[in-house]
Amino acid sequence: MTLVNYQAMTLKELRRYVLTHREDISAFHAYIDRSKSEGRMITINPNDENWEEQIQQAIIQDGDE
Repeated sequence: MTLVNYQAMTLKELRRYVLTHREDISAFHAYIDRSKSEGRMITINPNDENWEEQIQQAIIQDGDE
């Protein structure tokens, strides 16, 4: 089995890798950890009446990058 260096990948490359290697749980964890550390993860409060708008804004911002 080939060892993959997740740290050498950009976040975009790592995302692509995770999507094509869905069985690689270590890659998934690396992606989530890196996304959190780079401020790419969002949290919502379902009790907030504007939660849908927050998600839409996050999607728009993600598409701009």
